[in-house]
Amino acid sequence: MKHQTFFRTTSALALASVLGVAAHAATPEAGSVIGNQATATYVNGAGDTITVTSNKVETVVQQVAGLLLTSDNSEEIAPGGKAFLPHIVTNTGNGADAFALTAVEGAGDYDFASVVIYADADMDGVADNATPITETPVLAAGERFGIVIVTTTPATATAGQTETVTLTATSQLDGTETVTNLDTLTVATGAIMELVKSMSVDKSAGDPTIVDAGDKVTVTLTYSNTGLSASTGYTVSDVIDTRLPYTLSSAQWSDATVAGGLDESNGALVDATNGVGETIAWQADAASNTVEFEISSVAPGRTGSVTFEATIGALAEAGLIENTATQADASGAYPDSNTASVEVDPQYVHVIDDSFTQSDLSVLRSATDDDAANDSVLETTDTAQGGTVVFEFVLGNDSNQDDAYTLDVSNLDFPAGTTFRVVGADGATPIVGEVPLAAGTGTKVTLIATLPVNAAPAAAGTTNYTATIEATSTQSGNVNTSTAEFTGAVLAATVDLTNAVAGSEGTGDNPDNLGAPWVTTTADPGETVIYPLELANQGTTSDNYNLTLDAPLPDGWTYEFQLPDGTVVTNTGTIPAGQSATVNLVITPAEDEVPGTTSFEIVATSPISGQSDSIVDALTVNTVVDLAISADQTTQAAPGGVVDILHTVTNEGNITITEGALSQTGLSQFSGVIYLDQNGDGVLDPTDPVIDNIDDIAGGIAPGDSVQLIYRVQVGPVPGVAETGTISIDTALNSGAATDGDTLDNAVEDQIVVVSGDVTLTKYQAIDPDCDGNPGAFSKERQAVEPNQCIRYRIVAANTGTASVDDVVIKDIVPAYTAYETCGAACDAAVTPATATLDVTGDPLIESSHGALAPGADASLEFTVRVDP
Repeated sequence: MKHQTFFRTTSALALASVLGVAAHAATPEAGSVIGNQATATYVNGAGDTITVTSNKVETVVQQVAGLLLTSDNSEEIAPGGKAFLPHIVTNTGNGADAFALTAVEGAGDYDFASVVIYADADMDGVADNATPITETPVLAAGERFGIVIVTTTPATATAGQTETVTLTATSQLDGTETVTNLDTLTVATGAIMELVKSMSVDKSAGDPTIVDAGDKVTVTLTYSNTGLSASTGYTVSDVIDTRLPYTLSSAQWSDATVAGGLDESNGALVDATNGVGETIAWQADAASNTVEFEISSVAPGRTGSVTFEATIGALAEAGLIENTATQADASGAYPDSNTASVEVDPQYVHVIDDSFTQSDLSVLRSATDDDAANDSVLETTDTAQGGTVVFEFVLGNDSNQDDAYTLDVSNLDFPAGTTFRVVGADGATPIVGEVPLAAGTGTKVTLIATLPVNAAPAAAGTTNYTATIEATSTQSGNVNTSTAEFTGAVLAATVDLTNAVAGSEGTGDNPDNLGAPWVTTTADPGETVIYPLELANQGTTSDNYNLTLDAPLPDGWTYEFQLPDGTVVTNTGTIPAGQSATVNLVITPAEDEVPGTTSFEIVATSPISGQSDSIVDALTVNTVVDLAISADQTTQAAPGGVVDILHTVTNEGNITITEGALSQTGLSQFSGVIYLDQNGDGVLDPTDPVIDNIDDIAGGIAPGDSVQLIYRVQVGPVPGVAETGTISIDTALNSGAATDGDTLDNAVEDQIVVVSGDVTLTKYQAIDPDCDGNPGAFSKERQAVEPNQCIRYRIVAANTGTASVDDVVIKDIVPAYTAYETCGAACDAAVTPATATLDVTGDPLIESSHGALAPGADASLEFTVRVDP
């Protein structure tokens, strides 16, 4: 598997600067690696322009937690009353998470008698049970969960006093992602209106033992003023579920002094008056199934009700029908009523037939039935020996709720050995288990009878084969049966699938090559291979053939069938009797596939006759051996000094490398030693061992993995002398059992110059999680970063020599998966010393010029990038 790294060499920096190309990519996935190197140039005392490169820093994108909490509540409450405060927790992270919950009252005017959190999984604003909770269940990404906070106000609370509850939800994934809501409760001095909705059912219209279509529903809206002042202009609006159409002229007011219904035909006029002169105006809109009334005044302590009727509609499905009413008066809106409900009982009726009329009055009909006079399905089209007979049935759910059906087939007098399959509406997908159907809907199912290959040929009209298909309701156990009848002729038919490769054809019906594939092709991982195939229709009528592989290929492999012109197909198209067609099977193994041979069976099957043929071919994935070392560097040292150069060795092949010589050449006046950076911190530690072979690494290097080397070079005493040290990986690996197939990346060259002015370039990184200019500690080691967080880079050029250097220039580039960021000026790019100049206009190229640098002095460039969200 190829291990991608993201960095730019000096030439890449120059190219990006010239072309103005942004070095950004698509949003990185978790685990993506962001990294690059910086470069610097300067002029030493001898007038030489010298280029040095920094170490490479890497950052890994992590999974993140996310949380949304809705919403704040603000309500009035009477002394001694209870408040029910609904909230919804949403997981906005990129993985499964659960959330701890706390509810803490504030330092308000009074203390609650109690504060408790309950589950509200259906999010209707009413607690599911009386069991308090302190956390949500585990929620998938994007999933929501409802809760209700119940508070009790003491009887001693006085009007105008307020108290708050702070709800806090905290991610269990990292313990730091926290969101709060604030609920405010104010003790009221005016009217406080409470609205309770109830619905009761009269079962007499239909089956008196169940609630079903046609039953009358009495809806009661009970209002109460629990406050201290009258409510004026009190209105209630109820948008009724369309499955409960309103019954005209059915409304009654409990306070009416004159018996009789409320009149919805007189607009907003008064419909009734009570004994103290309060009036009610009633309106109903049948089109929107909405009712509304307004009462002129409701005195404190007064309770009344309005009742009306609705009817359970003919198309109402089994299950709950829920409704909530809203209320308001001249002072504003009050909380909605409770959610009232009616539960329609299930009734089960279904058919399997040649037609079905759905609830929307559309009709499904069998497309294969040659006799519409009865509910059986007749097929008269001829078939072949081993061929298929197709019967399309219509399965319909006439129940008032969703149901599912199992299908069973019984052979009455088809030839012995006939097999039966039931497939879906597409005529191809097998039905496994149940067929779910919504109430009032139907679907087509197809019974495919496949005759045995030795079925005796028969003339049309002499067959009269029949089978029955039964549909059994999962909910009720009810069974409905229909019949499949075939009266066509049975003809001879066959197909031959072969390789279009001389000597490897595989001619005949499912030929056997003594257990071996007929054609075996070799390829590298990710390399596409083509297998030319030929299909011959050896039957007596034209036919077409579906093309498949008998079993799935390994994960990550892809395949498709193509016509000779490149058109992708899954079927050959019609092939006349006695003729042939050519198709190509195109297979691509996975990019990271390990060496080995995979056999596969290619199958051509006629959807008409059911005849099929197959051949077995194979693909051998080659062993790919490729160790790569990166990257060339240019550095310098003071006379007699040492320099540590970092390099990364990556296994870009598909086998583990456990042995392979490492060598360093090219140094004559200088000396060099290669060390294994065991902890990967980029610093040579006393415990880091000298390494000259991959077998010095425990376990070797697995495909896609990397190790870091430190090349320590001690230079000679004469300024101006330069040597190039080469680190090479032997192409003979694993004790000669493997040979590196890509030798272009088996060596790096490091140029080391002895200079009187010795400049070293070191790159550091720090994570700024909030992109606010406050990064953490800087380090050369790999760090973790999340999408939409920032990385602050610091590149330090230090003159470790004994003489001044001039024209110091530091260059870096914004790496892939990121964008240059200023954090609204909070994390602008910066340079030292203050006299240095900065140029970010070439983004993604960032460049600073520092002029002269005295011995012992250093210069730096800092800038920030934001990881793509």
